Amino acid sequence: MKRTLQFLAKAAVSAGLIFLLYRRVDLAALREHLRHANPLWLALFFVLLAANTLISSIKWRLLLAADNLVQPLGRLFASHLTGSFFNLFLPSSIGGDAYRIADIGRHTSGTARTAASILADRLTGFLALAIYGLVSAFVARGSIPNWNDRFLLLPAAALAGLIVLFAALIQQKWLRRIVTRLPRRLRAPVLSVTDKILDSFQAYSQRPAVWFQALLISFVFQGCAILAIFSLGQALGLGVPLAPFCFFVPIITLMEMIPISIFGIGLRDTGYGWFMQAVGRGANEAAALSILYVAATLLYVSFGGLIFVCRRQPLPAAKPTRE
Repeated sequence: MKRTLQFLAKAAVSAGLIFLLYRRVDLAALREHLRHANPLWLALFFVLLAANTLISSIKWRLLLAADNLVQPLGRLFASHLTGSFFNLFLPSSIGGDAYRIADIGRHTSGTARTAASILADRLTGFLALAIYGLVSAFVARGSIPNWNDRFLLLPAAALAGLIVLFAALIQQKWLRRIVTRLPRRLRAPVLSVTDKILDSFQAYSQRPAVWFQALLISFVFQGCAILAIFSLGQALGLGVPLAPFCFFVPIITLMEMIPISIFGIGLRDTGYGWFMQAVGRGANEAAALSILYVAATLLYVSFGGLIFVCRRQPLPAAKPTRE
């Protein structure tokens, strides 16, 4: 019941934001924007998405190897793409991560350590995202006509939170102290999993080069993500230069992660509305960019669903019993 109510609340938030935002949109103009999208720029968007899946898989393999879990890159790529499919089509935004943990965990017999690698993957990605948002502000603000310093609040808050979380994971005793205060029936199993995850982070900490390489890969990933959204803007003929994208794409990505809507619907559209308003464009352009992003992303991750269907293993045949 609690999960159902949470899902309904998120659906209500998404529906309310969509209504408020799209009531000002000229649907005929929106159709024209989408119908005349440049296919070459759209093709570049898909190429960049595939490149980012590969980049993420390389970082994941690096983190697993640092914890003595060696996996082939092709398997990680397929698992990552399938996880992206589940992220979009399951009510929870962590459904894809749960699939990746289960999928690779069955090959490594180290489910907790696989979870630790995904957590480290996420954290380094978020850190690169927040740093991108703050640093690019000083580069992009000169090319944003309607700049407002409130845009900096979200990446600044995200960076501060990540620093605290990294400190807790490296210090470790704080998290263990929190776990020991859980109810007795939960304390032992949660502490067992927590110890394994923290042991993995200890292994990462003993190899600083792993953190540096993972963060560097995360910066490359975020750069490709910005170029992917920029390519959609070019496909729609928005005429917005790259610099504003370098600032607003990380901001919008952080907005999507706020767990109050379904798949970021409504929050993403709000972010693109702020973006287009800041660069002197209107609601139609914001709606076209947001809708095209969702449609193209759904098409790309559907290949992850196809991989999932093709990789399903049949149940082993029952062995005949002797009479």
